[in-house]
Amino acid sequence: MRNHFLSILIAGISIGICLTYGVKGVHAQVSLEMLPSDAHSVISDVTLYRNRASITRTATLDLDAGGHSIFFRDLPDSAYLDSVQARIHGNAKLLSVETSNIPIIEDTSSLVAAINAEIKEAEAKLSLSSSKGKSISLQIEMLKTLIEKATNDKAPPVDIDAFDAQIKFIGTRMQELSASSAENTLEIQELNKLLQYLNQRKRNVTSQRRTQINAIVDIGVNLAGTVEIQLTYLVYNASWTPVYSVRANPKGDKIAIDYDAKLEQKTGENWTDVSLTLSTAQPQQSITPPMPNPWFVNVYIPPTPQPVIRVGSEIRSSVAYSMSDADHSFGLEMDTSEKSVEWASAAASIVGDGPAVSFVLPRTVTVPSNKEDAQTTSIATIETSAEHFLIAVPMLTDRVFIRSEVTNKSGYVLLPGTASIFHGSDYVGKTSMKTISPNETFSLDLGIAPKVTSTRTLVEKTTSSTGLFGSGIQTMYDYRISISNGEDSTIDIHVYDRIPVSQNEEIEVLVKNLSSPLSTDATYVSTNQQQGILRWDLSIPANQTGDQSFTMTWQVEIARGKDVKLTPLPE
Repeated sequence: MRNHFLSILIAGISIGICLTYGVKGVHAQVSLEMLPSDAHSVISDVTLYRNRASITRTATLDLDAGGHSIFFRDLPDSAYLDSVQARIHGNAKLLSVETSNIPIIEDTSSLVAAINAEIKEAEAKLSLSSSKGKSISLQIEMLKTLIEKATNDKAPPVDIDAFDAQIKFIGTRMQELSASSAENTLEIQELNKLLQYLNQRKRNVTSQRRTQINAIVDIGVNLAGTVEIQLTYLVYNASWTPVYSVRANPKGDKIAIDYDAKLEQKTGENWTDVSLTLSTAQPQQSITPPMPNPWFVNVYIPPTPQPVIRVGSEIRSSVAYSMSDADHSFGLEMDTSEKSVEWASAAASIVGDGPAVSFVLPRTVTVPSNKEDAQTTSIATIETSAEHFLIAVPMLTDRVFIRSEVTNKSGYVLLPGTASIFHGSDYVGKTSMKTISPNETFSLDLGIAPKVTSTRTLVEKTTSSTGLFGSGIQTMYDYRISISNGEDSTIDIHVYDRIPVSQNEEIEVLVKNLSSPLSTDATYVSTNQQQGILRWDLSIPANQTGDQSFTMTWQVEIARGKDVKLTPLPE
């Protein structure tokens, strides 16, 4: 039983409790009687991280002046006890916080009696079903006997009509009995399963034991009045994941992003009407950056064989216990207590204005524990505009794709998650979102343009000798791209292709006779163009299809010496 007397060392401070004894500025030990009280707390606040949650239980109590031990009972098994902390609001001081595990033997006699009654009822039904099965079997045997007698050659002549009626009766009755027998067999199987389940449940209930986890908060109340105590602890088996529904208007230039959170928790306690904060912080993760150790290189010298030490039934090499070569100890495993200290310190260091992103929901939510299906709650809806254009890669496909360049004009950081894409009233599919900061632009693909196609044709490929006395070889490709626009408006389209990139000074690759100039986009020119990717930024007027389709041509020339053997060229 817990001792309700707390020895408090008061060093250089003066608290109101001392006024009870008529003493000010005491510098000695005093004994304070701690009166036990149940907190009767409720879960008021939850901060949900990506793989755990911080739970805050709140208790509001009217307390007399003096010492009080406030019991927060039945913390869940998923609670990380080293993380338990308390805060006091009101005319009181926090003295200590501790946890206890109390074995609980529950009175299960009434439950066992109820299970026994179910077992007796199931046994009675099983006995009745077994008797019914025997009766059905007996009737089937009697019908078989009648059939044998009716077909006996020595039997006296019978009336044909009467015999036919008997046969029909026997056949119909046999079918009925066979069906009844099958149903009876199934019923007996189900009753046996029920009895097995009930007996197992009875064994489990009879031996049921559990451990009650309590947190005890000791406080000193200066003056009688209302005191609010908040107990906070971390739990496992809880998480949230960003999910999105991205909706584009038919033109693709207006975007609405529904920013939601998928909530899952199996902590063992329900969260009912709680204030919920969603956070990307990682409590119990170290915030101290790892640093490299020195790395020395020397001539390899084979190690001297180490003596083997036998300890009990185990054999270990003595080098496993040697700490003399500390300069080369890159990864010594920390003691569990050291890890706990590091984790707890890391959790205390990550605060609201740190590297984490937190979303405080403006409403309370209810999230049941152990729910099989995750539930979704809204974080925000972001309305923004976009630059809309089409993408064509006719060397790979004649389909043309719709793309929007979207700018996140909200103050929200969009975290990595899955997005469902809708274009107009059509569901396009799913995509993955990366981290997108405020004012950052990202690409959003909205599916296939149904009225636009693009095709590429190799018009001609020629190889010829060049230079004096045919000292060189030149291969020339003539390409044509056709774009059909069946839309009723002009389309902006980015068309992509490629040319070989020479990796040898004896091979020269040139693009010639472009009927349409390449893109001058600065990002494209400094990146993809250097890799041999061709891009045209085009505007195609409305309703240019068939013979009226837009067409452009260009040539690729690959020149090299006649003795230079190339890697394979595309056909």
